[in-house]
Amino acid sequence: MSNIMDNAFKSISILYRKSHIWFNDGCVQYALTGAQAVVILMVCDFEVLTQDAITKRLGLDKSVIAKTVTKLVKIGFLVRTTNAKDKRTYDIRPTQKAWDVYSLVKEQVDVCFKRMTQQMTDIERAEFARLLLLAAEGAIALDD
Repeated sequence: MSNIMDNAFKSISILYRKSHIWFNDGCVQYALTGAQAVVILMVCDFEVLTQDAITKRLGLDKSVIAKTVTKLVKIGFLVRTTNAKDKRTYDIRPTQKAWDVYSLVKEQVDVCFKRMTQQMTDIERAEFARLLLLAAEGAIALDD
């Protein structure tokens, strides 16, 4: 059993590294890093999120998200405003510039996923995507 887990974790590690390389390369044309593009995708998907919600959903350190959001605000992709209900919290919203790259960045995600799953059938690819989502949702739920 340990060998199977070792192989699964090795596979996850390889997929993580490779997908980040591919995604970063694909986002360069929009003057974005892959990490910045992921934040833009998430904010556009929800239309408004708090910085804390972004941090939780991505499982990253608060300071990393704060720096990324600050950079994206500075270069015009996001707007940060004080939350009306909690003055200690910031709401993050996409600008038109974010919406302009949204579908293009989503295409880069699709390109990376197809590259990652190139040896799979369409059915296997769909099942893999479903299982990845299930695993990610389970991991996020552990932090609740």
